[in-house]
Amino acid sequence: MRRPFRFTIILIAALASVPFLPLYIERTMLRSWQVERAGDVIEWGWKVCTLESYWSNYRYFRPEQNPAWWLGVNLVLAFIYALLIALIVDRVLMRLMVRQGRLR
Repeated sequence: MRRPFRFTIILIAALASVPFLPLYIERTMLRSWQVERAGDVIEWGWKVCTLESYWSNYRYFRPEQNPAWWLGVNLVLAFIYALLIALIVDRVLMRLMVRQGRLR
């Protein structure tokens, strides 16, 4: 099998599997009312989640959380993760083929 074709197949398989890895960022916001003071308190934080769980919570995000920006960041991360996985698997397959004498 030619190397570019093999790399494309590996990349497609990696793109199909990376959304299930818990390596994506979610900006969290907790708004709570204070009894002793007037007003409320907003606490910002971070959460590591899967891309699927990020997308399932997408409609509940507030505009202050910039959900579209973080979705874009997470999609770029997904492509980078898939590319890294494809490069590593392709490199391992090349080494195995060289050891077996299939390549010159």
